[in-house]
Formats: sequence, C-alpha cells, structure tokens
Amino acid sequence: MYDSAIYEKLTNFCAYQERCKADVLEKLYKLKVPKDDFEAYTSKLSNENFLNEERFVKAFISAHSKKKWGKTKIRSALSGKRIESGLIKKYLDQIEEEGYGEQIKELLQKKWNSIRTGSPKEKKNKLIRFMLSKGFEMGKVIAAMKEMEI
Repeated sequence: MYDSAIYEKLTNFCAYQERCKADVLEKLYKLKVPKDDFEAYTSKLSNENFLNEERFVKAFISAHSKKKWGKTKIRSALSGKRIESGLIKKYLDQIEEEGYGEQIKELLQKKWNSIRTGSPKEKKNKLIRFMLSKGFEMGKVIAAMKEMEI
C-alpha cells in the first residue's frame, strides 16, 4: 500500500506550495517509490485535498501572469506538466478579463523605450521577438502596437 513516512514527505511537499500530479509523480520517482504504488499516493493526496489540479492551475496562471508571461508560454508550461487542456483553457480565458491587453501595452512601451539601436523597422522586429519570447500572441502584439502607433 503506502509508507507513512513517504506520505508525510509528500504532504509537506504539497503543503509548501501548490503542486500538480506531475510534480508529485516526479517526487515519488526521486523517493524511489515503486511505480505500482504511485496511484495509491496520488489518490490519497487528492482525497485529502493536498493535491488539486484546478487549484494548481489557478495559482500557476496567477503567479506567471504577474511575472509578465503571455498565454502561449503559460499554456506550454502547463501542458509540460501534463495538465488537461480543458482546465488550462478555462482559467487562461479569465486572464483576458484581468487587463491582459493593458499588460501587453505596458510591456511593449517599457521594451520599446529600452531598445537603443537600429532602424525603426529593426526596433519593431526586436520588440516583436521579445514579446513572442514572453509568450504573447502575435495578433495581440501587432494590434497593441498599431493602437500605440509603434
């Protein structure tokens, strides 16, 4: 079944910060727990509300949007943690209501002012590459640039 010492390590791991199932599975692997026992641990953690994918997604999106990550980068990171795409979409759609467009404009303006070299076209290309690397969608970046007359 399961070892109470390992279970205690997992509860502490989950209580420290929000975790997803993939994080817990990785921790179980590092603790050298037999793979046959993984499901027993994750089920017990879920039943006792130490492990909650929905709560994890909300916390992850909130934290990373504050770090100025765009939806594309957040979606990719969550997919890498094997989070269900429906759950990702549900909470990413809520970002739009929380000033996503303003965040794009603020970041565009800050970066535009920091680019010192190159022609206007080169500056625009650098700006677009920067925004894409932060995970913002090309269409929204271009629309914001036009609106800001960059």
